[in-house]
Amino acid sequence: MLQYKDGDFTTKGIKLHYYRTGGNKPPIILLHGATDNGLCWTPIAEVLSENYDVIMPDAQGHGLSDKLDEKFTFSSHTEQVADLVKELGLTKPIIMGHSMGAGTVTNVAVTYPDLPRAMVLEDPAWLQQDTMPPPNQADIKTYMASMSKMTLEELKAEGRKSNPTWPEAEIPPWAESKMQYDKRLFDFMVVNPGSYKEQVPKIKCPTLLIIAENGLVAKETAEKAAKLWTSPQPFKWVKIMGAGHSIRRENFNDYKKALLDFLNSLPN
Repeated sequence: MLQYKDGDFTTKGIKLHYYRTGGNKPPIILLHGATDNGLCWTPIAEVLSENYDVIMPDAQGHGLSDKLDEKFTFSSHTEQVADLVKELGLTKPIIMGHSMGAGTVTNVAVTYPDLPRAMVLEDPAWLQQDTMPPPNQADIKTYMASMSKMTLEELKAEGRKSNPTWPEAEIPPWAESKMQYDKRLFDFMVVNPGSYKEQVPKIKCPTLLIIAENGLVAKETAEKAAKLWTSPQPFKWVKIMGAGHSIRRENFNDYKKALLDFLNSLPN
């Protein structure tokens, strides 16, 4: 079972909550996707905690952090991660993110190039209609609105029904996160509307992009990103078969191997 402590800090009047495994180990920050929370990383965090001090914040508008306010923009999450690093006194953390969180990681690497030691992106929203249209926002809002009326046990049942391949350990934090997130979330821009084609050449740190057989990022997009790469640091992308957008939940073993192979390749 994952052992962690809770914490809060306030930046620019916004209270943010986080979970931390601690220990005298290199820091790694895990940034969750839209409507999830920090504890949605629990299964992979348990693996990482053997060798890393794992920090799992609840993004603003999620979990136990403050709700969204009129000052919120997609760059707010980016600034809040930088403030978290400063608040906790972290030195060169590895930063990993899924979906919305992967977009935040990318923004951090571009805006604060000296901050991350390395970054890992799990199926970021790098669509740009290269090979597929973006998800239908109205359909997502309708589906999420239907879940907002469910009890925790009903949400767990829905999670098992909708995601039959997920390990049981993924279901409780996923269900609880759906009771916590700000229901106005989809009224805000939570990812950078700019193109990955503009961002990738600006990234300086070692990067792993994990895509899926049936995820958002197509193979062609990953190949384009590799061609756009200008840093002398390594860029690697891996395609996980038998998985969709929630890659680590749908093929945990292959995801874990790709992640650990990359992390173990980083210089001390």
